[in-house]
Amino acid sequence: MKKHYFFLLISSVLLLSTAGCSSDDDGKFTSDQFVTANVNGVAFQSDQNVGPLGFSRTLTPSGSINLYAKAVSSDGYVMEMQVENYKGPGKYYIGENFYNKSWMKFHHSAETESWSISSNGALNKHSNYIEITSVKDNYIEGKIGCKELRNSLDGVLGAMEGEFRLLFIE
Repeated sequence: MKKHYFFLLISSVLLLSTAGCSSDDDGKFTSDQFVTANVNGVAFQSDQNVGPLGFSRTLTPSGSINLYAKAVSSDGYVMEMQVENYKGPGKYYIGENFYNKSWMKFHHSAETESWSISSNGALNKHSNYIEITSVKDNYIEGKIGCKELRNSLDGVLGAMEGEFRLLFIE
């Protein structure tokens, strides 16, 4: 009888110790869409379980296509980005030329402080970009990088690195 209780005790301990384990402990999202980034030391993570995500496409009067995305994290942080004159996979630099109006912005919904970079605020034309690495099955994947995010209150520069996988919204 003691062997039976001992066997049940060991089995119970093993079951309880493995029941809390999960296969997605690597920080990746389980949803189809996500935006994740490190913005000046602040971790930003959003997926379709937090709120609606996606790139919207706008056809301009000149015939070019602009992409716009807005993502909200569960902590209340908001990230927005726009790619002007989208032509498919590739790197879209912010501030590359006078006519390029691509931009990125990061802020908290309850605070007035924001971090952003726009075409006229880019000091280094090659370190601020939105890269589209893949477009398949109506999803767009890529990376974002910026070395010159400006703080709206005191002008201090910050950095951002991240990646995304978003659905095209018609």
